[in-house]
Amino acid sequence: MILDRGGRSAAERLAARATLIRTLIIVGFLVVWDLVVRLDLVDPLFLTGPIGVVKAVGSLAGDPIAREAFSSTGISIVTAFIVGTSAGIVVAAVLGGSKVLRKAFLAPLLFILSTPKSIFIPIFVLVFGISGTSAAAFGAFEAFFYVVVNVLGGIELVEDRHLRVARAFRASRFHKYVDVIGPAALPGLFAALWYGVKHAFLGVMIAQLWASRGGIGDLIRTYSTTLQTDYVLAVVLVVTLAAILAGALWSRVEDRLNRWRGSRGTAVTAGLAG
Repeated sequence: MILDRGGRSAAERLAARATLIRTLIIVGFLVVWDLVVRLDLVDPLFLTGPIGVVKAVGSLAGDPIAREAFSSTGISIVTAFIVGTSAGIVVAAVLGGSKVLRKAFLAPLLFILSTPKSIFIPIFVLVFGISGTSAAAFGAFEAFFYVVVNVLGGIELVEDRHLRVARAFRASRFHKYVDVIGPAALPGLFAALWYGVKHAFLGVMIAQLWASRGGIGDLIRTYSTTLQTDYVLAVVLVVTLAAILAGALWSRVEDRLNRWRGSRGTAVTAGLAG
């Protein structure tokens, strides 16, 4: 490993430069945004400056309606994640244990995976009505397919020699999954959980924006129709920061628990779901 005078490796220097460039771009964007608003290049009715957005975030924290909306969306996302991920893991385990079933159903699953899920929203509205339930159901539907494909990708990482050893010791189906398939498929499972969270969130937000009452989507719709741009951007900022924080924490947890495998498995499953 080659170190510079400060004792940093090439990877650390690259990471530092990337962080500096990213910071400069963000700061530059905020400065340009503020100048555009201050110079009245855009009607203030349609665009608020960064300071106004920050003030709106503070106002949201003290607004009981906004707190209720965030709480409602959070409950819907958790429900969608639990239902969609649980169903996806079960289906993937069944398909992963049978080559015939995997051959029969993997192609349709991949086809639906590549289809924009928003076209199915009217079906959920017809079944569940315009409510938080329809948003949670659609979020679970959105997450389900990504979970199945990623878990199957993880199962594909299981080596035949390990399964042969398990069969030689007459391991039960339960022990095969717990002691052999589970640890080997861990990268796929982590990828599945992350995509489950992400797409449960996306599904709930899309449903709430277009066909649901209550929640963050309804809040954005209300602020948009009343031209409260600062509050719209404030909600978007809060949601974006929460997503970035969740992604960073998840990456740290995955790196810690999956360090013994290296990066091969994660790259395979990420490529399947990309």
